[in-house]
Amino acid sequence: MIQGDPARAALLRGADRMLRLVRPTLGPLPRTVAVAPIVGSQPPEILDSGGVVARRTLELADPFDDMGFKLLRHLAWRVFDRVGDGSATAVVLAESLLRQTLDAVGVGADAVLVRRGLERGSRAVCAALRRQARPLDGPTDIVRVVRRSSIEIALAEELGEALDTVGADGAILIEDADTTDTTLSYTDGVRWNEGLLSPYLLRPNESTTARASDARVLLTDYTLERVDQLLPALEACVQAGERSLFVVAQDVRDQAVGLLVLNRERGLLDATVAVRAPSFGSQRVGILDDLAALTGGRAICQERHDRLDTIQLADLGRVRHAWATRSTFGLLGWRGSRDAIRRRVEEVRAQRRGTDEVYARDKIAERVGKLTGTAAVIRVGAPTSAARAERKQRLEATVRTGRAALREGVVAGGGAALAACLPELRALPATGDERIGLRALERALLEPTCAIAGNAGFEAGPIVAATGCAAGAAVFDVLEGAWVDPWAVGLLDPVAVVEAAVEASTSAVGAALLAEVLVHRRDTSVAIEP
Repeated sequence: MIQGDPARAALLRGADRMLRLVRPTLGPLPRTVAVAPIVGSQPPEILDSGGVVARRTLELADPFDDMGFKLLRHLAWRVFDRVGDGSATAVVLAESLLRQTLDAVGVGADAVLVRRGLERGSRAVCAALRRQARPLDGPTDIVRVVRRSSIEIALAEELGEALDTVGADGAILIEDADTTDTTLSYTDGVRWNEGLLSPYLLRPNESTTARASDARVLLTDYTLERVDQLLPALEACVQAGERSLFVVAQDVRDQAVGLLVLNRERGLLDATVAVRAPSFGSQRVGILDDLAALTGGRAICQERHDRLDTIQLADLGRVRHAWATRSTFGLLGWRGSRDAIRRRVEEVRAQRRGTDEVYARDKIAERVGKLTGTAAVIRVGAPTSAARAERKQRLEATVRTGRAALREGVVAGGGAALAACLPELRALPATGDERIGLRALERALLEPTCAIAGNAGFEAGPIVAATGCAAGAAVFDVLEGAWVDPWAVGLLDPVAVVEAAVEASTSAVGAALLAEVLVHRRDTSVAIEP
């Protein structure tokens, strides 16, 4: 255990180590970080993403230094996971804030008041960033934004086209390619990564893909294991002269599969297909309700105590064409009403606004995209499986960044948007130790510009001073070595990325300010002999 000045010094040492690790990755001309594999003789990964670099690191030898290191490591990954970019900016801001405020607390400043100043400043900066934001203007702007995430220009152009085509809430599926090339294609309708439940449902002329044309659709989260569970839906189809049934269920067991195959072989139906319902829990119910809106049917769900034995023809949806392979299924040409689909889209968007959990938000956004009808499919190729995995991870992060830019707009890049917030901070009234937090945030807002210039080989001091005076009107473009209008040349950042970096860094530093004691707990576990 350590406390007081030694504890604060340890936090700063650890934060400085993380800063030196990810600071080189900031900007359009980043340096790279080589990370050796934990085991084996594989070559090191060459990384230029602050979030991925932070994720690859484990711990420092000194347990107390490691606490400061882990504080910023968690911060970096949290920002990366939320918006796909901005990790290095967040670390640069946090280290500067931590250094200034812990020094002040060490000589007697009130940590609570300093933290209050940081919190007030953070709110003011985020509000100022929102006022600066402008919407993206067409596919060219989208490509400029995603290009700044350090992906190849060809990938940036394809991703920009995909985002422009399907929109901020559109479905963009990133999959492995069988070749070294990365390709972009579009698919109409909806497709889910759950597949055919039994090979016996394939007709003799179908080798890998089961198909059903002009099909009725049964949607349920029940496991269909008995004949009587499926019989009402089959009878409704036969009595109405319907020739195809497509079943989406939690599972379909042997007796139910046998009944589907028997009805097909006897000629009562032309096609009978059953696939597993996507996802699990409440997300699965939501997806089934989405499919019900698209197909004009009704989802039969356990949590609502719906009954399979009361199914009528009106409960079964309808699609022009349905298909299923071992791993995926799709529906094309659904027959749901436009009003019902529109209402469902609004309901799902409201669900997304009501959750802060990143995974849930991404899944709900995917559902909205599928409801709107067109999905972009990017198949990622690379010479090796490791390179393919790294490229997929970068693309997935860039999709989050691009979506954030489309939804919430962009601000001037290169650190100029943060510099433009300085007048807002300086105008905030504050007394006593609150001013320490505000003044620390003022100085920290110029640190990303300093890092970008330094990484590109420029003397940072004059550029930082001029950026502070320009207050966002001009940006030093390190690619051109000249001052430019960011809006004219497209040197832009998603406002959500910059805002996330500010919020996360001030929050983490505010928590660290109150840490007076650091405690390292040794692993005292021992093997228990039999």
